[in-house]
Amino acid sequence: MTLENVCTENLLLKFTNTSLAPPGLVYKGDQGTDTVKIVPTYSTKVQWNNKRIATQQINITFTVATGGCAFTNAAHTFVTGAAFLQASAIATRGENLPVLRKGDQSMLGCLGSWTNNSTGAAVSCACSVEVTDAGQTQVKAQ
Repeated sequence: MTLENVCTENLLLKFTNTSLAPPGLVYKGDQGTDTVKIVPTYSTKVQWNNKRIATQQINITFTVATGGCAFTNAAHTFVTGAAFLQASAIATRGENLPVLRKGDQSMLGCLGSWTNNSTGAAVSCACSVEVTDAGQTQVKAQ
């Protein structure tokens, strides 16, 4: 088991499209917790440089009101989506919960729906979710 950086409030998540629909999705870039749609579980007692440590899981809700999806598409309109990412640390815990680390990922962690602008047909999508930046590089966990 390798040591990886422990996640703080400054973590970044990468979303990768794993479905064929809708075609032509364009990635906006890695998403941070500064948006209301990404809500990690934080330790209430364990911090690093005045930033809370992320533990257990991340719940993500994508709606038009919260800034939409991590992808854009000119031919389709985003409707809604949700994602989930579970911490994979085995040996390291914060308040008896596994900590999130750089590299934690969920292959089918994101599902969403779009509407075709021409036909009005509903189109579903799926993506994987991965922590690409823990928000710090000093504290590592197994």
